[in-house]
Amino acid sequence: MRKFIFWLSIALVIVFLVFFGMWMDFNEAQSSILRWMRSDQGLLDGLFWIADNTGSDVVIIAWWDYGVGIEEISHRRVVISETSREIKWTIAGMRKYPWSWIEYELWYPFESDERVRDVGRFFSAEDASEAIEIARKYGSEYVFVVYPDDIMKFYAMVMAAGKQPSEYLGESKADTEEEMIREIESREIIKKETIGIRLIYGDDTEGFEKVFDNGRVKIYKIIE
Repeated sequence: MRKFIFWLSIALVIVFLVFFGMWMDFNEAQSSILRWMRSDQGLLDGLFWIADNTGSDVVIIAWWDYGVGIEEISHRRVVISETSREIKWTIAGMRKYPWSWIEYELWYPFESDERVRDVGRFFSAEDASEAIEIARKYGSEYVFVVYPDDIMKFYAMVMAAGKQPSEYLGESKADTEEEMIREIESREIIKKETIGIRLIYGDDTEGFEKVFDNGRVKIYKIIE
């Protein structure tokens, strides 16, 4: 009996240490997102602009990757700050290690499927009135987009909306990051000029007034 208790205790300690290590790794990954945003001056300038030039009660619509930064640095609410279970495999951290998916299943605060789906529909909408209606559903007054990052994230946005990414973006032929940037700059991979695409590229878009643009971040006020 004593031997059984001894080995059971050892097993429990090992299990505890494994899960504690996984929890530490997960929290480090979550913290690194905010550190990344703080280290990117272009992003930081956009976040500070929101803090300095919008009311404290405004809601920002942005892709989920920037939600934590908007909440923690700009101190404003967002429509989504995490992704949903429906598109969980678009989270890079889920594929970091073979066991990373376990960490996310245990501790990741998944966002509402409906909210993430609606934000995906906002960015993939081809009609301004449809996009604005979605934004108004959540009381959103501003849109926050990042170039060129959000073009690369557009696949996930379209997937979240329940649509086929291949109908919106062509297949990249780039072998390097520089080639990818050239593809994005030339718009050669863009198949549909959605509201999200137009906002990311900085095009004049009915119903949206550009209030901030530093080449990296663009912020729009919804005026319709």
